[in-house]
Amino acid sequence: MKNIKVIIVLVITASATLFAQFGSVGTTDARRMALGNTSNAISRGVFSIGINPANLLNTDETINFSTVLPYPSLSVKAGTNFISINDFNYYFGGVNGQSKVLSQTDVQNLSNIFSGGGLISENISFNLFSIGVKASQSIGAFGLSVNDVIASNVTLPAALSQLAFQGNPPGSTYNFNDAKASAWWLRDYSFTYAREIPEIPQTVFSKIAAGITFKMVQGFAYIGTQQVNSSFSTDSVNQLTVNANNAFLSAFSDNFHVRYSYNINEPKQNAQMSPFPTPAGTGLGIDFGLSASIGDTWNFAASITDIGNITWNKNTAITVSNGQYTLTDLADSSQRNSLKRKFEGTSDSTGSFSTNLPTALRLGASYKFNFGEHSWPGTLLLDLDINKGFNDMPGNSQKTSVSLGAEWKPMDWIPYIRTGVGFGGLFGFHWGVGLGIDAGVLEFNLSTLDMQTLIAPNTGKYLSVALNSRWKF
Repeated sequence: MKNIKVIIVLVITASATLFAQFGSVGTTDARRMALGNTSNAISRGVFSIGINPANLLNTDETINFSTVLPYPSLSVKAGTNFISINDFNYYFGGVNGQSKVLSQTDVQNLSNIFSGGGLISENISFNLFSIGVKASQSIGAFGLSVNDVIASNVTLPAALSQLAFQGNPPGSTYNFNDAKASAWWLRDYSFTYAREIPEIPQTVFSKIAAGITFKMVQGFAYIGTQQVNSSFSTDSVNQLTVNANNAFLSAFSDNFHVRYSYNINEPKQNAQMSPFPTPAGTGLGIDFGLSASIGDTWNFAASITDIGNITWNKNTAITVSNGQYTLTDLADSSQRNSLKRKFEGTSDSTGSFSTNLPTALRLGASYKFNFGEHSWPGTLLLDLDINKGFNDMPGNSQKTSVSLGAEWKPMDWIPYIRTGVGFGGLFGFHWGVGLGIDAGVLEFNLSTLDMQTLIAPNTGKYLSVALNSRWKF
């Protein structure tokens, strides 16, 4: 069980990898992040894969691709939705090296911060390779992409704050049923096809396109709570009764060399990672997308992404802690160790099980201002997005998010200047800022989704950064 705990910590706290977005709030490319997580209607070329496959056509180049050169396409976002650095330092930082004594008001305020529990989320991304090729208007465009994603969501139970700040006085009962956690490492191999549909007669739009992406998904690791039903209570004579009825599912690639309690006698081996680990699960996913435009000014988009699931069948287990235990003497180490073993639980092989992909609905609209020579210079692009996930898998949220982005290109020799704001979803308010440089055959983008954290670090709850490059011919 010890190496399972280490892997859990690594997956939750050291997430690494994706470029095509998984889920409604997962990390994404640098341009989208700069626009406040906005680009459903204006994603272009290989940057549209995972967002709206119809926009694979939305590029002027015949061929565009992204790879690890001149630098890899990488994005990172991590943080929490309930406590800022300022709050943490105030309540837990101490004074002159000494523990800080909290007033009753401090305790109440801190308890309020934790009152709804708290989400800790991480999502880091990396694109291994993507390429898009436009054949012709009648044939359409084709795309191939290979992406990794490791993401985690951990929700702390609200009762944790009550226990920490109020202790366990006689007659008290705390339950932790609202705790949950999930984390995974996935890789998708995607094939995308997009085509204009001039065969549809209509008078509103000047161009309509449709696209579809087929994904073969490999899963290298998964951990997720299946059930949490735990509580403890203290009676009038300070006797502590603990009830546990918890279960979580897990699956790991052979490369991790995981030992569960049911195979603990197997020879211990260190994890042996490689660029192409043995999958612990496989699945199929599909993205559907539509886009429409009115001249060179209006663009509209709608897509549903990541329809499908993964079946996990390698090194799978269900780990269960179940039963009731009573402590009559907290100073008794044997009683404490027995309680610890109760909560660690035991693992049994569970055979195969399935998890859904982070299915999401995406809607978008954009308007492009083309300024003349004697007015405001350059072009200004405004973009509105609405995203909603259909489950709460890592990188996804059933809470609707709305974002608005603006991209200004003052002159040919000045970079694209981008900013955007978003509301809702897992993260609440966020402010994206970034730059884009178009050097002809090569495009560079750099951004953050949390400019407010960079301006006022102590008040920040999340930190993010993204960079990518694209070759165009």
